[in-house]
Amino acid sequence: MKFEASDLEINRMEIEPHCLLCMNCLRGGGQSECIEKYRIAKLYQKIDKNPEMHLTFVGAFDNIGARTERFYQQTPAERRKDLDVLQRLGLNYGDTRSARDLFTRLSRFIIHLNGICRYPENPYGTWPECELADGDCYVKGNKPLRYAQNSDEMETQKILSCQKLAEADHVVIRMHHLLCITCFAGRGENTVPLKEDNVYEAWMKFRENPDIPVTLVEGPGECCICPPCHSYIPSRGLCIAACHLRDRKKDLDTFVALGLSPGDTLTARELYRRIGERIPHALMICRYETETSLEWTTCGGTKSSAYEQGLAITLEYLK
Repeated sequence: MKFEASDLEINRMEIEPHCLLCMNCLRGGGQSECIEKYRIAKLYQKIDKNPEMHLTFVGAFDNIGARTERFYQQTPAERRKDLDVLQRLGLNYGDTRSARDLFTRLSRFIIHLNGICRYPENPYGTWPECELADGDCYVKGNKPLRYAQNSDEMETQKILSCQKLAEADHVVIRMHHLLCITCFAGRGENTVPLKEDNVYEAWMKFRENPDIPVTLVEGPGECCICPPCHSYIPSRGLCIAACHLRDRKKDLDTFVALGLSPGDTLTARELYRRIGERIPHALMICRYETETSLEWTTCGGTKSSAYEQGLAITLEYLK
């Protein structure tokens, strides 16, 4: 069994928000006084080696705007940069995210330095601009961190996990992946295996043996679908994609909808009979009326009729 345990207490580092911008400039080939002052190269070396490191934002203020000791160590321009970064990323002092998640947010929400490190209208020179702000270092370096698994590692996991699934007389699957299988079945291209998961293989397994026992789990650690994913860490049994908390909620919401609990075992036939009765639309589990943050975005599969079509196809095969 793989344990999905947190390493937050032993794998965390405090960081001032504007230092993320400096890291991107460094990644793009830049050097500056700020990069030297905050020892950005040393900080980024730690992050590049360990993208799952938890970063906690600290700075001149706490989460309600009261001054901290760092207030007296920063310039007004640095305080403003920190607040700009927090505002654009939708975060606050004290918030903790993985380095991987934060660099993904940067690539989406801060695409250039105008208004943060560069002032389009600054006739008096009161607010000094960074010497890198007019260059292209930030843009060159502004990209997500590497995946948890590269293509060769994904291929190895694909071969091993598919072999195990083919030989299994008992399937273990993450609860909400039953819905993912349904969406896959309703797609136009549902006859070709995917490199990044084993959804196709599990669907074939259920079709060939509708009465195979299926044990339902909460999380990716033991799931037969997850191992080939670029965001899966085999050594920890964890998925570190940006949707990790959303998928945790989807697991539990699906359990509630089907009247089941983690660890329950039913046949594939019975499971999809319940899904047909109780989850006729993916909107019930995979879509939010209001998207509050990057972690809580609606699944793209709800934007088509793939789920409904796939449910009809799957129920026909497993009747």
